[in-house]
Amino acid sequence: MPLPGDDLIPDPDEVQTMAVAISARPEQIWPWLVQMGVDRAGLYSYTWVENGLLHLGVTNADRIHPEWQDLQVGDIIAFMPERYPGGRMGPRVVALESGRHLVLDSSPGAAPGRVTGTWQFVLHDDGAAGTRLLLRSRSGPGRPVGLRVTDFLLRPGYLVMERAMLLGIKKRADSEARTETAVVGA
Repeated sequence: MPLPGDDLIPDPDEVQTMAVAISARPEQIWPWLVQMGVDRAGLYSYTWVENGLLHLGVTNADRIHPEWQDLQVGDIIAFMPERYPGGRMGPRVVALESGRHLVLDSSPGAAPGRVTGTWQFVLHDDGAAGTRLLLRSRSGPGRPVGLRVTDFLLRPGYLVMERAMLLGIKKRADSEARTETAVVGA
């Protein structure tokens, strides 16, 4: 199905879509998405990879941080901290609609204004059943050769880390939704 952000790469070379069902409303999941970043709430994935292998210094948050809820178009969701070789880097926010979608441009080395990779988070409200969180990654023409080779070699690792991230978000949002329901029902 078409998702917000697909139009940025109309003829992709690769598309991967993952999803997870979460027993929470979209507005309960949204704060977990907008506070992501290695220098903020983490990426909710395997810190033994991020810290043990990559030495990123990530701490995954287990609560919503009000000070990290102001994500705007143009902001970076850092995959590398300031002190890392090459500095603070990560995909740039190109579109967001609270409780609905967050679209990131992951086009390092591309010509200005040209999107060659995206990371798209989409929240589908399933009513009483909760929310389906989708993550789509797209890459397209114009991606630098070196990055294409790196993506090809690291693809299995990307998929494992992205799955862990979705499950990490699910765990946190489900837990918060259960706590909120318990408090309201008390």
